[in-house]
Amino acid sequence: MRTRNLGSVLMVFLTGCSAHLDPLDGPISIFDIKPQVFTYTELNSTQDILWEKARRHIMSTYGKSQPILRVENKSRGALLGKGVIRWKISTSTSNTYCNSEYDVRFMSRDNKARLQLLLLPNVSGDSECDNLGLPSKYGYEQILNKFEFMSNNLELALTTQSKI
Repeated sequence: MRTRNLGSVLMVFLTGCSAHLDPLDGPISIFDIKPQVFTYTELNSTQDILWEKARRHIMSTYGKSQPILRVENKSRGALLGKGVIRWKISTSTSNTYCNSEYDVRFMSRDNKARLQLLLLPNVSGDSECDNLGLPSKYGYEQILNKFEFMSNNLELALTTQSKI
């Protein structure tokens, strides 16, 4: 009898706690992370011009430290690097923000280019979220929206007629 009462109390307590959690506040799984690939076609520019426009856009938009370009290979039209992206931890009124790292891969060919952004599994140590390995579902949605915004801005830079 006593065990049943303790079990009932424990069940009510756990149900009460879980009822207040928003499903978006739970962490994503490693299997939820997919590369975000953006393809740009009909750009009417050579590989070298597209590479230079992308490099200049990345450096002017994000500064020297963010994202850090680790490989700049103009002859192959490749830019590879890492960046840091900021996201809010939950849907609640909490103002806790976290930083996550992501890979940047840009490839250009004559008249076309491709950008790939991939979230890396660890939350950056320079944020308020040191103990998290992966963002919340809410945080991941923010990251994907920011990736889309970054792609749109890069596409605008690639299609703008400017002299290099």
